[in-house]
Amino acid sequence: QLKFDSLHNGDVPHRRLGEDLGLAGTAALTDAVFTSPVVSEGRVYVVDGAGVAFCFDAETLKEIWRFESRGPLPNYNNVSSPALCGGYLHFGTTSGNYFVLDKRTGKVVTQIDCGEPVFSSPVVVGDRVYFVTLGARVYALSAAGGIVWTWDYLKEVLGFKGNRWSGADWLKFLKRRVSPDERFCCSRDMAARGKMLVIPAGGKVLWLEDTGRSGRLRASWKSSYDTMALSIGRDGAVYRQEHFLDNRGSVAVLRFRHGKITRSEVPGTRTDAKSPYSLSFSSVSVRRVAVYRCRPEEGFGLCRHVMGREGLERLGGYPSICAPILLQDCAVYGGLDGRLYVVPLSGGRKVRSFATGFGKAITSPPAVCDGRIFFGCDDGYLYVFGPGGRAEPPKKDLELWKVRNPLTGKYTDSRYDRFTSWRNWANTNWDRQGIKPPFKLKWIRRYAGSSKHFSTFGGGRMYTHTAEGQIFAVEQETGRLLWRVYYPGVHISYTSPLYYNGRLLVPQAGYEKCRLRCLDAATGKLLWEAPFSGSPSWNRQMPPVVHGNLAFYMFSTGKYGKYAPAGEDEKLEWLFGHQDNPRFPPSHRPLLRAYDIETGEVVWTKDFSKYGAGGDDADICLMDGVLYYSCYFGYSPRRRRGLPAPRGVTAALDPETGNIRWLTTKYYIHGGCTISGKDGRLYLGGYNKILNGNSLVWCIDAGTGKLIWRSDPLSQSIKVVTVADRFLFTHSQYEHGYFLDKKTGKIINDSLTEKYKCTAFTLTGTYLLGSNMDVWDISDPLKPQLLSTGPRLDPSECIGFFASNGRLFYTGQGGGLQACQVCGEEALSSN
Repeated sequence: QLKFDSLHNGDVPHRRLGEDLGLAGTAALTDAVFTSPVVSEGRVYVVDGAGVAFCFDAETLKEIWRFESRGPLPNYNNVSSPALCGGYLHFGTTSGNYFVLDKRTGKVVTQIDCGEPVFSSPVVVGDRVYFVTLGARVYALSAAGGIVWTWDYLKEVLGFKGNRWSGADWLKFLKRRVSPDERFCCSRDMAARGKMLVIPAGGKVLWLEDTGRSGRLRASWKSSYDTMALSIGRDGAVYRQEHFLDNRGSVAVLRFRHGKITRSEVPGTRTDAKSPYSLSFSSVSVRRVAVYRCRPEEGFGLCRHVMGREGLERLGGYPSICAPILLQDCAVYGGLDGRLYVVPLSGGRKVRSFATGFGKAITSPPAVCDGRIFFGCDDGYLYVFGPGGRAEPPKKDLELWKVRNPLTGKYTDSRYDRFTSWRNWANTNWDRQGIKPPFKLKWIRRYAGSSKHFSTFGGGRMYTHTAEGQIFAVEQETGRLLWRVYYPGVHISYTSPLYYNGRLLVPQAGYEKCRLRCLDAATGKLLWEAPFSGSPSWNRQMPPVVHGNLAFYMFSTGKYGKYAPAGEDEKLEWLFGHQDNPRFPPSHRPLLRAYDIETGEVVWTKDFSKYGAGGDDADICLMDGVLYYSCYFGYSPRRRRGLPAPRGVTAALDPETGNIRWLTTKYYIHGGCTISGKDGRLYLGGYNKILNGNSLVWCIDAGTGKLIWRSDPLSQSIKVVTVADRFLFTHSQYEHGYFLDKKTGKIINDSLTEKYKCTAFTLTGTYLLGSNMDVWDISDPLKPQLLSTGPRLDPSECIGFFASNGRLFYTGQGGGLQACQVCGEEALSSN
């Protein structure tokens, strides 16, 4: 089974590999592979992303049988690794069915309609098999698939008996929006030690005992963090990779003894927003007091942490989201570069690596049996490496990047694509997509990473950029992964991809270098890259803007690290806060640059340093053929010396030449807010208290830069000033949302008092979309009405729901889940 046994700790000390390893063979499957194969009695079994199960001869890789699983839901991105129990093969699917096959023939012995996806891999203990659905329903089965008992977390613990995937049912049950306490998704693998099952369910870890005829909840650990991965040590300690938001997490160690749970941490695994290190997203492997983990960070492919000892050891290899397997004297895992790594556990030998055919990521642990290594890959092939292997890598590209299920519905036209963060070049963050109740979940998938800003759309695909350096595309219609690329050196880089005319533009920033990358949107192939500089930061609200053959992006010069207030030329803090008025040193020049979109060559650069220092709290928009730039300087060096100095700048430029049409230092965005515009007006908000202890929104004339109105005092105006047809909307973190009169800036209503966090709301038609799939009817802004809430997929509230092509989509920030809902007639007519 996955990682050898039910503990999932990956420790197989009696197995070893020889020195003469090589590619022994490959077999083409039907889709990318996100599961681990299992090997028994000379046969290897594997399930690909499309839910097709295969049985091959382990020596020759001759296909013995295949089985195409089906179900009522989209059957893509299958991550439930198969398990063998006696003469039977068990696996769950995203289609909502669980299958038990005769391992000799591939014939169905048992099929269980779960009514929801199964992400977690089954675990085998003796002659019993356990699995848990995404909705946290636990099943105990016989080897042949007979149901012995079931246990439902939502019914047993929360008392919820409605449709757990319906936001309307959650609202009816709670009479409020979903909170972190209602998280329930079991999106990662469970594990078991004897009769004790350990199950990650939302923010909880559950200890569920098999009493023979039923499951009995023995203990639960509640946390504000979600589980990214889980495994159990041989002493029963549970190792949980946690994540809350903004890179904040660690590997927690939970011990359940004598009716009590204690928590500690694996040394050297804690990260946060200010940490130079990145999270891990795969389960750890454990040997005695040593904990081994992979992470998607340059220079940290495989690390060893020793309990009771500070720090860590870097053992080598490439960044990874794949859990390692510990053999007698080495560890084996797959990298995001598509190479298999064999890493010595002691010094004196070099790390060995082996290429696959197309350099695609390996994301699930390999199986090691009889001195051979078996694993699947994003390229859709099963690979076998063994002694004396001399086979040629596959040369036939299976073209998995091609869309198999084109976008359907009434809104497939490209004008309905949400191709950039804030909907369009002017960042209005508002459109009409025909969105209306009821709402119904269409698909849900998991991803190994974190994101702070929206996914974007174009060409029937949804694109996501993770803070750790992954960029991936999925089908809008089904969520099926089409391609994934990874660039090392990216760290906490919070920016959406921009889709434009078959291309994807993604700024990726890190400590050592920053690159604006242009990819082929269909395949993920790199077309060009160009350097820029500065912090990625959460202030970097949006991707580039395009006009004609030019792409525009804003950034700064300067060095980053720990800020020292005593010296104006010291480095600026890596991730500076929104509300503490950043203190940019003079070396930080605010720049706006135009690139040739075909080649990445620089066409022009505009330097605004004569007005102030900064550039990493800036944004741009394009309206009526004019490019607009606004930058917040915070406390400039001159201001810190008590001298007069502007706190920001806003300018209108000719996009072809960079020539300034007008410029003002009176009005500017002021921290963590994008410049937006419509109908000849620009709107400038921000976090900071810039006038009499208050924040505000300035509305200025896009043709002259002169003030039209100043809003009523606001506590904050974050992310973006949304421009609807009848009013403006802006949000104050932890407080409430403001509806503003477009003509005057007067507050219409501030009664949206649900106290969302730093949520990036979006607006479509008369519906305001919040975090965790909240939908508000604001047709009457004086009386906002919550229509739907949840299910709660995420521990945080950083990213809101968003609409594209007549559908609603959600990318969680901390929980690693993405989902799509259909609405209106489509929801009523869908299965």
